[in-house]
Amino acid sequence: MRRNRRNGHVGLEFGGSGEDSFVAVVVTKLTGALLFILLLTMVIMALIPKGVDAPAGDAEADKPRPLAVVTPNALPEAIAGHPYTLALAATGGKSPLNWSVVGLLPEGLALDPESGVLRGTPAAGTPKPLELILQVSDGVSSASQLTRLTVYQSDKPLTTPAWWKPGIPPIPVRAWLEQGFGFLLLWLVHLVGMNTVASLHRWSLGTLDAENAPEEDRRTALKRFAVYRLTIRVTTLAAAITLATWLLRHHN
Repeated sequence: MRRNRRNGHVGLEFGGSGEDSFVAVVVTKLTGALLFILLLTMVIMALIPKGVDAPAGDAEADKPRPLAVVTPNALPEAIAGHPYTLALAATGGKSPLNWSVVGLLPEGLALDPESGVLRGTPAAGTPKPLELILQVSDGVSSASQLTRLTVYQSDKPLTTPAWWKPGIPPIPVRAWLEQGFGFLLLWLVHLVGMNTVASLHRWSLGTLDAENAPEEDRRTALKRFAVYRLTIRVTTLAAAITLATWLLRHHN
């Protein structure tokens, strides 16, 4: 230890070598680095999820579940004459699954054993629900379930319109006849028929004049077209009487 006088002040100063100062600086820096590495390691360990923190249920989820049929006990209803498609469902087991059914399926329906799809078009309705047993197997285990299927009978037959039929709505012919449109239609048909006969008569006379036909041919043509006009009048009158009779019977 020596006395040091600096800036008018007197103090004591401990002596030491330069090697001791270097060692102290190195130790200090190494200690700081070690503390930083330790702190960083603690942070990383805290961020990494631990194996013991995993839920206990995950181990149970990895176990294979037993095979079971999950199709409802009551299948969706089918309608006779209408296409029907239903995919059966099961859980657990291992693929591929093989399906089968115990019981008599309605006529027109069939089950695909590989896909488990029930499809087809029922031919007729069932008086009561059919009891069926659905079975599924994966080659190791199997499962079954009792279910019911009802096929309703349609009130109206299923008809598919032909491609050539135009989409014209039905005409209410009976209502039109009841309102008197039948007489108007008969009168229009009568006028068209009489005008057609008159046009043919004039054309026939023009042809005879061009050919300088004898008078006998003219009289024959006149009689023929007179018969045509009489036939149209009689037919129109008969149709009018028939329509009037039908209307009277219908209203009475």
